[in-house]
Amino acid sequence: MRIFPEEFGYYFSEGAFDRIYDAAVASFKEKLSREVFIKEASSFREGTGRFELINQNQLEPGVKRYQWVDPKSKRMIITAYSTGLEIIGIQFGEHESFESDNKYTVNKYSMPFKGKWFILWGGADSFLNYHYPYSHQRYAYDFIRKETGMSHSGERENLTSYYAFGAAVTAPARGRIVRVLTGIPDNPPYGMNTDAPEGNAVIIEHDNNEYSLLAHLKNGSLNVSPGDMVERGEIIAQCGNSGASDTPHLHFHVMNGIEPHHADAVRIRFEDGLEPVQGETVYGDVL
Repeated sequence: MRIFPEEFGYYFSEGAFDRIYDAAVASFKEKLSREVFIKEASSFREGTGRFELINQNQLEPGVKRYQWVDPKSKRMIITAYSTGLEIIGIQFGEHESFESDNKYTVNKYSMPFKGKWFILWGGADSFLNYHYPYSHQRYAYDFIRKETGMSHSGERENLTSYYAFGAAVTAPARGRIVRVLTGIPDNPPYGMNTDAPEGNAVIIEHDNNEYSLLAHLKNGSLNVSPGDMVERGEIIAQCGNSGASDTPHLHFHVMNGIEPHHADAVRIRFEDGLEPVQGETVYGDVL
């Protein structure tokens, strides 16, 4: 029996796990048995109150995501639904917040690209941003390019089909290049290189001990070297699919040190005063 997306929280709060399981797509059931699902859902529900719908968005055609939070326990459920109103996925987690959410960069930054892009991940919330639980990239953004709702045109197995691949990447603020990682091949779509997670990347030192990281750049596209001074909006590379990237996108965050895995990310103060989040379209300099 179908459960409409807006009804999920009610049925979960009531412990109607059999009905929820019956409303899921076949592929969900193939990965998770009824018994295991009921056991995990019952354990997660213990000590909770009523789950409330606080957010929803659509990142790709055919899939809509919903965020449910229990104010009492701060537990969170993320559900994904198909256009046919079937449950595609259910994720249990915590609705976290951190003291660092209140601290922004001293410097103001621009979008590190030209033209129109789409925010795949970004925001101070783990529903909006999968980076958020991890202090070293908590306020990171992942950007892609879309046309008519799609990230690619043509064969999805070809890198050149993706609108983001080869697009210009720019310096988000004036600064000095302090680290360049290059020579890392771009992955084929849906491949990933976890041995070099940033892939081809650039780190820029800005005023006030702030450093920006631009990662997953196209191999051979970087046109800067350590010691170079760059100005806001200056083209420094092209978007690629290197490192821990399965499809072409640009990773951008600001941190309080030069070492990406040891420094803490800092919430970005953008030049226009806005703070865009996942699912929004943003604009860099005019092409």
